[in-house]
Amino acid sequence: MPGTMADTHLVIFAHAALHREAWRALLSGQPGIRLAGAAGDLAAVTSFLPAGQPGAVLVDQSPPRPDLVRRLKAAVSDCGLLLLVNTYDLGEVIPLLQAGATGCISRDSPVGDLARGIIAAGRGEIVLPPPIAGRALAALARGESVGEPGAGSVADLVEPLSDREAEVLRLLAQGLTNKDMAQTLILSVRTVEAHLRSIYGKLGARSRTEAALWAVKHGHGLPE
Repeated sequence: MPGTMADTHLVIFAHAALHREAWRALLSGQPGIRLAGAAGDLAAVTSFLPAGQPGAVLVDQSPPRPDLVRRLKAAVSDCGLLLLVNTYDLGEVIPLLQAGATGCISRDSPVGDLARGIIAAGRGEIVLPPPIAGRALAALARGESVGEPGAGSVADLVEPLSDREAEVLRLLAQGLTNKDMAQTLILSVRTVEAHLRSIYGKLGARSRTEAALWAVKHGHGLPE
């Protein structure tokens, strides 16, 4: 029906066949997710999600390795990469974000949270608990380890942000999802998405992470 969001195409990446089948059984019936396939190697991932096909890849590798993330990102650049982690250790999370991960989710998370994280990753949203997201983005901004949009001051904006756009950007830098931002600001999700498109254009940002990093570096409401 009109206005209904399309399902997120998901590929499960796990080296162990039993793990792939377990994730397939767990996630195949989740609303909003369409299982495109389960892969144990990079070539199989690209066959399930060819270039230009948006979606998400759930990566089950212990421990998760940044080099694999870089290879997956290069192969399916239009897809979000969600990695399973044992703990939200910044020493592990930050290198994964630097390598191109869209987010990380704990292996102890409920199935509902995992499904929502997959859908959010497919939309390009940063998937981390907000306090962890804020700390990770602050650390990345201080280290300047990830490509940033624009030159580096508010004066370099294509045009100034509106008050509402500044509010959206502040919440984005805190790691909130589009739905969370909509609820906080009493807006529709579509209105939040429209503000984000405008923000990206004004910042010259190519991704949600770049916009969030710009916000952190310029002090848009992110607590230390």
